[in-house]
Amino acid sequence: MLHKKQRVLVTGANGFLGANIIQQLQDMEQYQAVAMVRKGCNMLALDGLAFEIYEGEITSLKDLESIISTCDFVIHVAALTKPNENDFSVYQKINVETTSNIINLCLKYKVKRLVFVSTANCFTNGSLDQPGDEAKGFMSWLKSSNYAYSKHLAQENVLNAVRDDNLDATIVAPTFMIGERDAGPSSGVLLLYGLKKSIVFYPPGGKSFVSVTEVAKSSIKALKVGKAGESYLLSGKNLTYHSFFKEIGALSGEKKLMIPIPRFLFVFLMLMANAFEALTNKRTVFNSSNIKLLFLDNYFSNEKAKKALGMKDTDLSVSLKEGISWYKRNSYV
Repeated sequence: MLHKKQRVLVTGANGFLGANIIQQLQDMEQYQAVAMVRKGCNMLALDGLAFEIYEGEITSLKDLESIISTCDFVIHVAALTKPNENDFSVYQKINVETTSNIINLCLKYKVKRLVFVSTANCFTNGSLDQPGDEAKGFMSWLKSSNYAYSKHLAQENVLNAVRDDNLDATIVAPTFMIGERDAGPSSGVLLLYGLKKSIVFYPPGGKSFVSVTEVAKSSIKALKVGKAGESYLLSGKNLTYHSFFKEIGALSGEKKLMIPIPRFLFVFLMLMANAFEALTNKRTVFNSSNIKLLFLDNYFSNEKAKKALGMKDTDLSVSLKEGISWYKRNSYV
C-alpha cells in the first residue's frame, strides 16, 4: 500500500543550505520536497534536483499562507545574511517579521513541526580546547551585527511560541558550511579565495567548518527527532584559518605563500570604526562587531546534535573536494 508523502516546505531553497536540503529530501520516500523561491532567482544551486517548486516572496504573508497551508513540515532557511546592509529595518522585515509570520501560519494550519535554521552566532563561542555549546546564549556585543542580532530576535520568537503557544519547533544553528551548490557564493567565498590566490593573507583565530551535507541531513532529522524548544549547534571541524587555507593548498596541489594579518591591525580598525560611528552617529558596514568576527576564535561543539540528531563529524577534505569540484564544473574557477 502506497503511503502519501509528507510535504516539506523549504524556504530559501535556491541557497547553499536550502539546495542541499532539497537534494537530501529528493531521495527520501516519506517526503515530498517543496522549494519556495523568488520568481526569477538564480536556480543554479538546484540544478539536476527533483522537487515541487513554489514561486513566492518570503516577505509576503499571502504567498507564505498559500504554500504553508498545503504542507506538513516547514524548514525555514531563508534569511538576509549579507553584512554590508546598514539599515536594520531590512533585516527586521526579512529575518524577524517573516519568521513571526511563519510561526503564526504553522500554528494556524497545525504544521507538524517547524525547523528554524538559526546561526551559531546566536550562541557564545569558545576556544579550541573548550568550544562553545548551547548552554551559553547570544553575546551582547553582537547586537551591532545586524544579521546576528536579527537572527537572535527571530530565534527568541520561535522559542517564545514553543513556550506560550505550544508550537512544535526545533532550532538548528549551523557554523561555517563547506560543500557543493553554493551558487551565491556565500561561505564559499572563503574557499574560492584560498583556491584562487597564490598569496593568502589570513587572520588570527578560526572557525568551525562543517559539511553542508551533514547540516542538511541533521536539519531533516530534526523534523522527527529532537525535542520541541531545543536548539542544536550543527558544527564541524574546529580549525584556525591558517590550517584551513593550508588544507585547501594541499588539495589544489599549489604551494601557497601564507601571510598572517596581525591581530593589532584588526584592533586598530575596530577603534577607527567606533570613533567614526561616535563622530557621525552613523553605522558602518565594517563596524566593530563585523571586524571582531573576522579574527575571533569562533569554535563550537556538536556533541548535543550528535547525540540527539545522529549528526556525523565533518571530514573537511571531502567537503572541500566537493565544493572545489562543483565550482570547477560551474566555471567559478
